[in-house]
Amino acid sequence: MKKFFSSMFNTSPQVKNISKDKEEDDWVDRLENETFLSNEFRFQHQNEKYQLRATPNEKVTLGVLLNRTFDIRQEEVSDLYIVTDNIREKKGRLIVDGNEIWNFDLCNAVLIKHDNGDIGYRFSENVVLSISYRKGYAKQEDNDKSIGRVNDTIIVHLRGCGGGKDTWFIRASIMLPTFSHEGDKTYTRTVNQPQTLSVLFAYDNTSPEQRIEEYKAIHDRTIEKFNNGEELEFNEHCIISQMIPTIGKDFYWGNEVLKENRYWDAIVYLENVYHALRESWLRSDITDEDKRMFYQTCYIIGYCYAEMCLYEKALFYLEIVRPLNNITYNIEYINCLANSRDIRAIYTIHGELNQLAQLKENEITDSVIYYHNFLRRRRAYTFVDMGRLDDAEEAFKEMLNEDANKEYAKGELEYIQELKKRKSTES
Repeated sequence: MKKFFSSMFNTSPQVKNISKDKEEDDWVDRLENETFLSNEFRFQHQNEKYQLRATPNEKVTLGVLLNRTFDIRQEEVSDLYIVTDNIREKKGRLIVDGNEIWNFDLCNAVLIKHDNGDIGYRFSENVVLSISYRKGYAKQEDNDKSIGRVNDTIIVHLRGCGGGKDTWFIRASIMLPTFSHEGDKTYTRTVNQPQTLSVLFAYDNTSPEQRIEEYKAIHDRTIEKFNNGEELEFNEHCIISQMIPTIGKDFYWGNEVLKENRYWDAIVYLENVYHALRESWLRSDITDEDKRMFYQTCYIIGYCYAEMCLYEKALFYLEIVRPLNNITYNIEYINCLANSRDIRAIYTIHGELNQLAQLKENEITDSVIYYHNFLRRRRAYTFVDMGRLDDAEEAFKEMLNEDANKEYAKGELEYIQELKKRKSTES
């Protein structure tokens, strides 16, 4: 795994003596190749009836997509509303003609061909389709007046997945909500969960036969070399990365995007690491190094959720690392409890303070002193949240002569005085 991870980021030594322009061109080609091979793998490994390819002369239509995925007929759909997300504002367009709806070109909704022949996104990367749906409806006279057959809505979300080698890929995520029924009936089969499916389809600007044959050759060779433990080339890494969890790569990028305060992006990467390592642990197939990565991943995910004020989610991950008694992990866990006004906060803080009080003198390090000061500040802060203003005031006054806590204590004491004035005014 380490060899695989490092090879994804190291360029070949052969590029050292070539020009900068040539190096940049090679890098672009390499990225396009990686995009094509990775997407083509996902495309080829979905159900054959969902493997839809469009060309300049052949369309992938909304009707074909709905019929192939959920066996929906043309008579059952009407009123297509298209919402385009162009970042600055969302715009919509309504189509009511049944034939136009059924033959709606999905690739044309996302992609645009410029005058110079280049392909690009028409509206950012996302388009949402809202389709009126009447289950079981037929054009002929229908005497069935069932409540469950009134108009409902199907949602189709289209997202561009990138292009390379003259092929562009688009992911369609389709959702059929739980349709209305008298008394909100509970369905045993679906447990009242919406039906969802994600499908990847392709737009080939030129004939894809040669590219697909190359892909299949690389795919078969990659599996054989991987099973034999042989060194993989870059193109083969692009294939194998879709077959095995790229733990190292996701952990690296999760930490990188976190540096830019992109909390949600970091979670997307790191949850892949969490799930992969959790499964390894459950199979008793995990190394000590991977255990350390697992705990660090839990801590970072918890931190990210806490920064977004999603405290319940944060606590789920932070409680995993809580038994390690790591000061950094403990601080984040207690901050999360305190900031979410969790009733466990004060008891947890007192428990930690009692543990520190039992340490021997030679066990007290700078980190322990830092942690002790943190706990005392958090304890006083929690008293404020609990309305125990006198206890909080007493605790903060004890800190006024301490360099580490003085400035924080001054600000909190002023805040407490303001709270007491408000309380006396209200009473």
